[in-house]
Amino acid sequence: MLFELDERGLQLVLPALVVAAVAAEMGGSDETGFLPAVRRIARLKHGTYGPLGGFDDALDLGQTATRVSDKRLWQDAHTVMLAQRESADILTLNACRWSDLELDGVRIAEIADPDE
Repeated sequence: MLFELDERGLQLVLPALVVAAVAAEMGGSDETGFLPAVRRIARLKHGTYGPLGGFDDALDLGQTATRVSDKRLWQDAHTVMLAQRESADILTLNACRWSDLELDGVRIAEIADPDE
């Protein structure tokens, strides 16, 4: 789906902690062939990788995590932090997943899964 959005010219920022969460979900194994696809994300034409660039980013992430949720879902907090910085919407397949989080004005845009 990300590759299709990239082909349409949509500017995308992929948070580092989302990449880490996907890699963890894969269990460190590449039996599914999914990890090479994740690595291709770094080469999106219209996308950028949203790293944690240093000490100030770590502080911002901690402050955002506190505001976003008491659950401290780090990948969600990193996504919100980057969306705030870039004045961007968060694209999601499930807007309800974000409904109970404090997003500090960040908008959620639900998109349809092209495979369904």
